[in-house]
Amino acid sequence: MSSLWEAGETATLQAPALYRKRPGTAYLTNRRLAWVPQGGLAPTVSVKHDDIKGLFVNAEGASKVMIKVVEVKPDTNHGFVFTSNSAMNERNAFRERISVILAERQQRANAGAGGTPGALGSGAAGYTPAGSPIVSDSSTPGTPRTPGGQSRMGPNGVTGPGGVRRGMNAPGASADLKIRFELLKQNKELALLHKELVMGKHVSEEEFWESRKHLLRNKAAMDQQQKGQSSAWLDLKPETGESNDVKYVMTPQVIHSVCQQYPSIKRAYDTFVPDKLSEAEFWKRYFQSRFFHRSRSGRGANEPDDDIFDRALEEDEEETKNAPKRIKLDHINRLVDLSTTEEDHFESYTSPDSTMAAGKTKESKEAMPLIRRFNRYAQRVLNSTVGPKKPTTGSEPFNMNGVERAIVLEDLQEQKEATKIVLDIQDTRRYFESQGGDVKSSKIPEGQDPADILKRFYDEFISHNVGLNKPFVIPESTFDYLMKNVKVNRAKMMPPKDGSQLLPQQLYQEALSCHAAGNEILRHFWASTTPDKMAKHLRMIESLKKIRDENIKSLMIQASSLGAECLDAMKMMLKPMQTGIQKALKHAETARPRQPIARKLA
Repeated sequence: MSSLWEAGETATLQAPALYRKRPGTAYLTNRRLAWVPQGGLAPTVSVKHDDIKGLFVNAEGASKVMIKVVEVKPDTNHGFVFTSNSAMNERNAFRERISVILAERQQRANAGAGGTPGALGSGAAGYTPAGSPIVSDSSTPGTPRTPGGQSRMGPNGVTGPGGVRRGMNAPGASADLKIRFELLKQNKELALLHKELVMGKHVSEEEFWESRKHLLRNKAAMDQQQKGQSSAWLDLKPETGESNDVKYVMTPQVIHSVCQQYPSIKRAYDTFVPDKLSEAEFWKRYFQSRFFHRSRSGRGANEPDDDIFDRALEEDEEETKNAPKRIKLDHINRLVDLSTTEEDHFESYTSPDSTMAAGKTKESKEAMPLIRRFNRYAQRVLNSTVGPKKPTTGSEPFNMNGVERAIVLEDLQEQKEATKIVLDIQDTRRYFESQGGDVKSSKIPEGQDPADILKRFYDEFISHNVGLNKPFVIPESTFDYLMKNVKVNRAKMMPPKDGSQLLPQQLYQEALSCHAAGNEILRHFWASTTPDKMAKHLRMIESLKKIRDENIKSLMIQASSLGAECLDAMKMMLKPMQTGIQKALKHAETARPRQPIARKLA
C-alpha cells in the first residue's frame, strides 16, 4: 500500500469502513485522513490535518459505529461506518488520534498569537477556528468536546466559547468568552473580521476585543435584563403519551403562576405541602378536582368531592363575588383626579350612561366575577413587578407648589421691566458724525459741473445701439461647448457604478473583508507607535506588508480576469486602504532608528 501515499507519508491507523454505503478502508496518516474504496488504487476521500474543523461520534450502544469528520470548507463533511468485529475500538482509536492532532494544532495557533487565548468559534459566520477544534464525546451523544474533555456545546447546538481552552484562561473568563461568542454569532460582519484578523494571526484575541469593550458591556447588560412575568391567563394543556394517557407537566414557573393566579390554591399548598401531602399527590388531586375542571366544558360537576380544593373553590368564588374595596383617593395628584370635576358633568347636556355601570345589566352581572378575577390577577402581577406601594398617611401636608407651577402661565403674568443703564454721551456731534460714514468722499470734485456729467452720460447712452428686435443666434462652436459642459456635469451628478454592481458577489465580499481587515490593522499600527509597544508595532508592519503583497494582489488578479471595468472598480474600492498602508509603511521606515556607521580611525 506504499504506492497510495506521498513521499514521507506513513499510515498510523487503518480500519474497514463504509463511506456512503460503499465498502472500503479508512486510513489515518501523518498528513491526512483518507478512505480507499474496496479494490481501489487511490484514495477518493482525502482530508489534510489542517483542513479538519471538527469531529463527531455517535453514542455507544447504537446500531452503527460511526464517526463524522467536518472540514473547514462550508457544508463539507464525511461520515464513516466501521464494520469489523472490533469496530468500537477502531473508532475510538481514530477519535483519540484525531483529537491529539487537533490539540497540537491548537497549541501552535496559541503560540502564533503570542500566548493569548485563541479565536472563538462562530456558528453565525459559518466557521470554527482551526485552533478551536470540535471533538464529540461518545459518552454523551451529540455533545461536542474539546480535546481536553471540556464541553463546548452552545445553546443552539453550535460550538460555544464556554469550553475554549479553559486551562489557558483565567477562572472568571468563561462569562466573557460566552459574550464574545454570542456577539460573533449575531454579527456576521464582525465574525468575518474576527476570522480574518485572529485566524490570520495578524492580531491576538485580546487585541481584537480591546477596542470593542463597549460591545461586550452592552451585550452583558442586555443579558442581565430579566423578562418580566406575563400577565396572560395561564392555560394548562395536557400532553398525550404513546398509550393515550394524559399528563400535565408542572415546572416551577407553572406552579408559581398557578399560585399567583389563584390565592386560595397557594394557601392550600402552604397548608398541606409537604407536611400532610407530597407535592406530586397535591397536584394530582388538583387536576382531578372541580376547581381545575370548572371552566372546561362543564366537567366540574362530575368530578369527585375533595375537601381541600372544594374549600379553595368556595373561597375563590366568594372573593370574586364581592366587589373590591374602594381605593382612597387622598394620595392621587390633584391634576389627574377626575373626581374633582364631577359637579361640572351634571351641568352639561349629556346624561350618565347606565350601561357603563358595573353589574347593572344581566350580561355585565354574569361577567363581573370573571372580570374581577382578571383584574385582580393583573394587579398581583403588577405588584410583583414594581413592588409594594408605600402607605400614605393623612398627616402629610398637600404640596401645592407642583399645582401652582402647572396652572400658572408665564405669558399671562405681569412682566417686570428690566433695569437698564442709561447711555450718557458727552459729545453727541462726534457720535452722529461717526454713524453717518465718510461724507467728504461722496462730494463732487472741485472744477466739475454736475450738469456736464449728466449730459456726457446721456450722449453715451443714446449713441450705443442695441438691436433688441433682432433674433439672437448662438454660434455653433458655443452651442457645442455648452452641450459638452452639460454632459460632463450630468456625468458628475450621476452616481458612478461601484464594486457591488460590477464585481461578483463573492469577490465583492472578499474585497470588503480585506478592506475591513486592513483598516483594523492600520488602527492597531498607529496605536502601537510608542516604545513600550515595539513588539506589536513590528508585528503590525509585517501584517500590513502581508495584506499589501498577498491579499490586495490576489484581489487585483481576480478583478483583472473579469475585465478592465471590474479592475477599475476594485482599484477604487481598495485605493483608500492602499494609501493608508503606504503612509504607514513610509512612517515606519522613516521612524526606524538607523544603525550608527563605524568609522575607522586613520
